[in-house]
Amino acid sequence: MKEQETSRVHEALRKKAQEDLEAESHAIPASNPFETFVVGGLAFLALVLCSYNVLARHFFPQHILDFVEEFQVYFVIWAVFLSLGTLTLTDRHVKSDFFVNMFSPAMKTFVAWLADILGLIFSVVIVYYGFEVAYQAYEFGDVSTTMLRTPLWIYFAALPAGGVVMGIAYILRLKRKLIGGGA
Repeated sequence: MKEQETSRVHEALRKKAQEDLEAESHAIPASNPFETFVVGGLAFLALVLCSYNVLARHFFPQHILDFVEEFQVYFVIWAVFLSLGTLTLTDRHVKSDFFVNMFSPAMKTFVAWLADILGLIFSVVIVYYGFEVAYQAYEFGDVSTTMLRTPLWIYFAALPAGGVVMGIAYILRLKRKLIGGGA
Protein backbone atom coordinates (compact mmCIF):
# COMPACT_ATOMS: atom_id res chain seq x y z
CA MET A 1 0.00 0.00 0.00
CA LYS A 2 2.80 2.39 0.91
CA GLU A 3 4.56 1.71 -2.43
CA GLN A 4 1.42 2.64 -4.35
CA GLU A 5 1.11 5.88 -2.38
CA THR A 6 4.74 6.76 -3.04
CA SER A 7 4.32 5.92 -6.71
CA ARG A 8 1.26 8.18 -6.97
CA VAL A 9 3.08 11.02 -5.25
CA HIS A 10 6.07 10.66 -7.60
CA GLU A 11 3.77 10.57 -10.63
CA ALA A 12 1.89 13.67 -9.43
CA LEU A 13 5.17 15.51 -8.85
CA ARG A 14 6.47 14.45 -12.26
CA LYS A 15 3.30 15.74 -13.95
CA LYS A 16 3.50 19.03 -12.04
CA ALA A 17 7.15 19.48 -13.01
CA GLN A 18 6.30 18.77 -16.67
CA GLU A 19 3.44 21.28 -16.57
CA ASP A 20 5.77 23.90 -15.06
CA LEU A 21 8.37 23.28 -17.76
CA GLU A 22 5.77 23.59 -20.50
CA ALA A 23 4.39 26.77 -18.92
CA GLU A 24 7.87 28.29 -19.06
CA SER A 25 8.73 27.15 -22.58
CA HIS A 26 8.80 29.77 -25.29
CA ALA A 27 11.01 30.66 -28.20
CA ILE A 28 14.42 31.27 -26.70
CA PRO A 29 16.68 33.42 -28.84
CA ALA A 30 20.23 32.27 -29.31
CA SER A 31 22.76 34.25 -27.33
CA ASN A 32 24.98 36.66 -29.18
CA PRO A 33 28.12 34.82 -30.34
CA PHE A 34 30.28 37.84 -29.46
CA GLU A 35 28.91 37.87 -25.93
CA THR A 36 29.39 34.13 -25.65
CA PHE A 37 32.99 34.48 -26.84
CA VAL A 38 33.75 37.33 -24.42
CA VAL A 39 32.11 35.71 -21.38
CA GLY A 40 33.59 32.31 -22.17
CA GLY A 41 36.98 33.85 -22.90
CA LEU A 42 37.06 35.71 -19.61
CA ALA A 43 36.06 32.60 -17.67
CA PHE A 44 38.66 30.57 -19.59
CA LEU A 45 41.40 33.12 -18.83
CA ALA A 46 40.50 33.02 -15.14
CA LEU A 47 40.70 29.22 -15.18
CA VAL A 48 44.04 29.23 -17.03
CA LEU A 49 45.55 31.74 -14.61
CA CYS A 50 44.31 29.77 -11.61
CA SER A 51 45.62 26.50 -13.05
CA TYR A 52 49.00 28.06 -13.78
CA ASN A 53 49.40 29.32 -10.22
CA VAL A 54 48.30 25.99 -8.72
CA LEU A 55 50.86 24.12 -10.81
CA ALA A 56 53.56 26.73 -10.23
CA ARG A 57 52.92 26.69 -6.47
CA HIS A 58 53.45 22.94 -6.46
CA PHE A 59 56.28 22.50 -8.96
CA PHE A 60 57.96 25.91 -9.45
CA PRO A 61 57.26 28.13 -6.41
CA GLN A 62 59.69 30.76 -7.64
CA HIS A 63 57.47 31.36 -10.72
CA ILE A 64 54.20 32.14 -8.94
CA LEU A 65 52.55 35.26 -10.35
CA ASP A 66 51.41 37.69 -7.65
CA PHE A 67 48.66 39.28 -9.70
CA VAL A 68 46.83 36.08 -10.69
CA GLU A 69 44.26 36.13 -7.90
CA GLU A 70 43.40 39.74 -8.67
CA PHE A 71 42.98 39.10 -12.39
CA GLN A 72 40.93 35.97 -11.70
CA VAL A 73 38.49 38.06 -9.71
CA TYR A 74 38.37 40.74 -12.43
CA PHE A 75 37.76 38.20 -15.19
CA VAL A 76 35.09 36.28 -13.27
CA ILE A 77 33.26 39.45 -12.18
CA TRP A 78 33.24 40.79 -15.74
CA ALA A 79 32.09 37.41 -17.11
CA VAL A 80 29.26 37.21 -14.58
CA PHE A 81 28.00 40.73 -15.17
CA LEU A 82 28.25 40.49 -18.96
CA SER A 83 26.22 37.27 -18.89
CA LEU A 84 23.28 39.00 -17.18
CA GLY A 85 21.78 40.10 -20.49
CA THR A 86 21.68 36.64 -22.02
CA LEU A 87 20.45 35.07 -18.79
CA THR A 88 17.64 37.61 -18.55
CA LEU A 89 16.68 37.47 -22.21
CA THR A 90 16.57 33.68 -22.29
CA ASP A 91 14.71 33.56 -18.96
CA ARG A 92 17.44 31.45 -17.38
CA HIS A 93 18.06 33.69 -14.42
CA VAL A 94 17.42 32.61 -10.86
CA LYS A 95 13.76 32.96 -10.05
CA SER A 96 11.17 31.55 -7.76
CA ASP A 97 8.26 30.47 -9.91
CA PHE A 98 6.88 27.54 -7.95
CA PHE A 99 4.43 29.83 -6.15
CA VAL A 100 3.66 31.91 -9.26
CA ASN A 101 2.78 28.81 -11.27
CA MET A 102 -0.12 28.26 -8.89
CA PHE A 103 -1.70 31.56 -9.98
CA SER A 104 -4.42 31.95 -12.58
CA PRO A 105 -3.22 32.72 -16.13
CA ALA A 106 -4.25 36.38 -15.79
CA MET A 107 -2.32 36.76 -12.53
CA LYS A 108 0.73 35.00 -14.06
CA THR A 109 0.68 37.50 -16.92
CA PHE A 110 0.42 40.42 -14.49
CA VAL A 111 3.29 39.09 -12.35
CA ALA A 112 5.44 38.54 -15.46
CA TRP A 113 4.88 42.13 -16.63
CA LEU A 114 5.53 43.48 -13.14
CA ALA A 115 8.72 41.45 -12.80
CA ASP A 116 10.06 42.71 -16.13
CA ILE A 117 9.21 46.33 -15.35
CA LEU A 118 10.83 46.08 -11.91
CA GLY A 119 13.82 44.33 -13.51
CA LEU A 120 14.22 47.22 -15.96
CA ILE A 121 14.04 49.76 -13.12
CA PHE A 122 16.59 47.73 -11.17
CA SER A 123 18.87 47.70 -14.22
CA VAL A 124 18.68 51.50 -14.50
CA VAL A 125 19.53 51.85 -10.81
CA ILE A 126 22.49 49.48 -11.21
CA VAL A 127 23.78 51.45 -14.20
CA TYR A 128 23.44 54.77 -12.39
CA TYR A 129 25.05 53.77 -9.11
CA GLY A 130 27.58 51.48 -10.78
CA PHE A 131 28.70 54.37 -12.96
CA GLU A 132 28.96 56.59 -9.87
CA VAL A 133 31.18 54.06 -8.09
CA ALA A 134 33.37 53.45 -11.15
CA TYR A 135 33.71 57.16 -11.85
CA GLN A 136 34.67 57.92 -8.25
CA ALA A 137 37.32 55.21 -8.36
CA TYR A 138 38.60 56.77 -11.59
CA GLU A 139 38.55 60.33 -10.20
CA PHE A 140 40.31 59.35 -6.95
CA GLY A 141 42.84 57.25 -8.85
CA ASP A 142 42.09 54.15 -6.76
CA VAL A 143 44.38 51.25 -7.61
CA SER A 144 44.76 47.70 -6.37
CA THR A 145 47.24 46.77 -3.67
CA THR A 146 49.09 44.27 -5.85
CA MET A 147 52.37 44.99 -7.59
CA LEU A 148 50.50 45.85 -10.82
CA ARG A 149 48.51 48.65 -9.17
CA THR A 150 45.55 47.98 -11.50
CA PRO A 151 43.04 50.87 -11.64
CA LEU A 152 39.96 49.80 -9.67
CA TRP A 153 37.56 51.61 -11.98
CA ILE A 154 38.10 48.73 -14.42
CA TYR A 155 36.80 46.32 -11.79
CA PHE A 156 33.88 48.55 -10.78
CA ALA A 157 32.89 49.25 -14.40
CA ALA A 158 31.57 45.69 -14.67
CA LEU A 159 28.54 46.74 -12.61
CA PRO A 160 27.16 49.39 -15.00
CA ALA A 161 28.16 47.27 -18.02
CA GLY A 162 26.15 44.36 -16.64
CA GLY A 163 23.26 46.70 -15.84
CA VAL A 164 23.23 47.96 -19.43
CA VAL A 165 23.08 44.49 -20.98
CA MET A 166 20.47 43.40 -18.44
CA GLY A 167 18.41 46.54 -19.13
CA ILE A 168 18.53 45.89 -22.86
CA ALA A 169 17.37 42.33 -22.20
CA TYR A 170 14.42 43.56 -20.12
CA ILE A 171 13.48 46.03 -22.86
CA LEU A 172 13.55 43.19 -25.40
CA ARG A 173 11.45 41.00 -23.08
CA LEU A 174 8.87 43.77 -22.70
CA LYS A 175 8.88 44.36 -26.47
CA ARG A 176 8.37 40.62 -27.01
CA LYS A 177 5.39 40.73 -24.64
CA LEU A 178 3.90 43.75 -26.40
CA ILE A 179 4.32 42.46 -29.93
CA GLY A 180 3.87 38.73 -29.48
CA GLY A 181 1.80 38.67 -26.34
CA GLY A 182 4.14 35.94 -25.05
CA ALA A 183 6.53 35.66 -22.17
